[in-house]
Amino acid sequence: MKRILVVGVIGACSSVYAGERLSNEEMKEFFTDKTLSGVHHKLGPGRSYWGADGNVRSESDSGKVRVGKWWIDESRNLRCLRWNTKNKDFCHYIERNSDGSHTLVHGNKGKKLVEFKGSVPGNQL
Repeated sequence: MKRILVVGVIGACSSVYAGERLSNEEMKEFFTDKTLSGVHHKLGPGRSYWGADGNVRSESDSGKVRVGKWWIDESRNLRCLRWNTKNKDFCHYIERNSDGSHTLVHGNKGKKLVEFKGSVPGNQL
């Protein structure tokens, strides 16, 4: 009688759903030391650099420059920032899109604020 050895590979498979929010760790990875390009609902196209030191610099294609501080609010699963010209924290979440891109969504109102189009490592401003 011959014995046949069958070897199978079982892989872990995870599903990604459009509209799914990024976790705290995923947001840290998404933003930290990255230059993100996208389209802001009010300012139009632009790019922002999210430093590992918590500094952020945003430059819109129209010439508007904003500078501030960013962090992850782990208790609420939100990415927060405070622009140097505002005395207010802006805390929002990130959703995955079906095409692999991401959207910044208002933390309270659910309104889409920024459609992220690209990401490159380091400061590419």
